[in-house]
Amino acid sequence: MKKILAFALVLMLVRANAADNQARAILEKSVAVTGSLRGSSYVMKGYERQRGKLIILEVLTKVNVAPNKIYTKVLSDPNKGTELLFVKGQNSDKVRVNPGKFLPTLSLSPFSSMLTKDQHHTLLSSGFNLYTRLIKDAMKRADDQKRFDDVVKLEGEVVFNGRKCYKVVLEDPTFTYITVTGKPGESLYTLNQRLLVPECIVVEKNAFVKNFESDLSGKQIKVPSAYAKKSTIYIDKETYMPIFQEMSDDIGVFERYEYSSLKLNPSFKEDEFSEKFADYSF
Repeated sequence: MKKILAFALVLMLVRANAADNQARAILEKSVAVTGSLRGSSYVMKGYERQRGKLIILEVLTKVNVAPNKIYTKVLSDPNKGTELLFVKGQNSDKVRVNPGKFLPTLSLSPFSSMLTKDQHHTLLSSGFNLYTRLIKDAMKRADDQKRFDDVVKLEGEVVFNGRKCYKVVLEDPTFTYITVTGKPGESLYTLNQRLLVPECIVVEKNAFVKNFESDLSGKQIKVPSAYAKKSTIYIDKETYMPIFQEMSDDIGVFERYEYSSLKLNPSFKEDEFSEKFADYSF
């Protein structure tokens, strides 16, 4: 009987280790794919926590990685039809905004409060670069703490939007809040880029941070120790793209993103990131 129990225990450990190794392999392949993208186009349905509620936003997005070019069109109310166009090195690195409704086209900073009001991210975060950086960082921190098996779990397979996916959950047992000092010229965007913390949580935890234009130089800023306490990701089994991402803090879900009509490395037309493109209404 003891031999049977011992064998069963060993078998359970072997299976657990195999699942952990598979989870690592899936994440490594996923970030290799997203990290090597030259461009993408997709429809993203986002749910972002604003004043305690998840607000829905749906957008069509096209991204060219190098040079950085971004086009988005809002598909949901109240700003349905609004178009945004950004091309690095053009228009003084400002975003061209076509608000529709017979209003004139504007040029605005990507960090303008008019553009980022009630938004978790700026237009510059479009695409999958942030996902790549976040997953790499989470895996490195888990390895450094020798806690990878505690942090990353493969929880089987799911079908999402008709796609077979791996369900991977990352849960940080060390998640807490710390205080950092804003560097000279620090903004909400540069703080995110430097520490990989969610801008929306920084706004929630610090009353003096109003928007992306807030000057955080020399300020004592309360930030989470990681981007999320728990992240649930559905990774497409065929493409290894993260077509569902849900992030939670100590309160609950603060953002969820769902991707459909996803195209990898599409052949964009020569004028596809210009106001003259036939499908746009600038």
